[in-house]
Amino acid sequence: MPAKSPPPKAPKASAQRRKSLYRPENAALLASFRELRVAAKLSQQAFADRLGSNQSFVSAVEQGVVRLDVLQVRDWCQAAGVSMQAWLKVFEAMLEAHAALRSDGEGSER
Repeated sequence: MPAKSPPPKAPKASAQRRKSLYRPENAALLASFRELRVAAKLSQQAFADRLGSNQSFVSAVEQGVVRLDVLQVRDWCQAAGVSMQAWLKVFEAMLEAHAALRSDGEGSER
C-alpha cells in the first residue's frame, strides 16, 4: 500500500479572510447584543431568566467568550422583545459607525 501524501497546507489568512473573531466588526456585534439587553432595561440576570439561561452565559456572550449561532441570535432578540430585522438594522448602523470611526482615525494620524 503506497504511503499517503500529507494533506495540502491551508493558505495563510489574508486580511480579508481573517477569522471573524479578530475582525473589528466583531466589536460592533458584541455591542449590539449588549445594546439589545440594555435597551430592554434588563439586567444580565433578568435577561438570562428570559433566555432560560444564567447570568454568566449572558456576560460571556457580551464579552465575546461565547459565540451565538443564528438560532441563538433569534432567541436573544426575542428575549429583548425585538425582531431579528430590527436587531439587524441596529447592527448595520453600528458597523457603519465603527467604519466611520476607523476611517476618521486613519486620516488624523498624519
